[in-house]
Amino acid sequence: MLKPAVVVLDADPVRRNSLVRLLYGADWHAEPYESLGELASFWPSAGIVVAHDDGEVPEKILAAMLEHGSWPPLVLYAAEPEPSRIVDAMLMGAVDYLAWPIDRAQLDRRMRRVSLRQASFARLRQKITHSRRLLATLSPREREVLLALATGASNKTIAGELAISPRTIEIHRANMMTKLRVRHVGEAIAIALYAEMPNAGPENEATEAPSAKR
Repeated sequence: MLKPAVVVLDADPVRRNSLVRLLYGADWHAEPYESLGELASFWPSAGIVVAHDDGEVPEKILAAMLEHGSWPPLVLYAAEPEPSRIVDAMLMGAVDYLAWPIDRAQLDRRMRRVSLRQASFARLRQKITHSRRLLATLSPREREVLLALATGASNKTIAGELAISPRTIEIHRANMMTKLRVRHVGEAIAIALYAEMPNAGPENEATEAPSAKR
């Protein structure tokens, strides 16, 4: 398997260098960075980002991904992470979460798995981001109509719930579909569903439990 480059983001030089040595020992090419600001100047278009979770890193990295339009898989690590923190990080977009320290064999196995999932993960993230951008073009009323359609409601039912005429619903529906650049309601509903998805990995695949601290 051709191994992608791995970006290591960690403010602690001892921990950062230890992880880089482990990756090199397992034949992964690693590029260390001290801060997100430093990484932003050389944002990767491919590869894997492995970052120490200091509590703010996931949100900042995901914001940077959106800004750069590049979605490398994100792997986080921390010493003795709380299960709730792991769940939060996965919902925000991390594809794996490692407990630090980790041995070379375990690290290599986990990175190989992330690499295999990289392409499908990137496609999903791109769909989610594109859908959210399209949804942001809708007016509040057009969004209400779309979400109601997603539940299977008819124009007449939606009109009754919103206290407006069915003809007005038809106008909002037509405008909504024009803005979303779709021809069928099913396509519009798919955009709404993608936009509401958490930034999880492909196919909601369950992550392996973090390795035990040694």
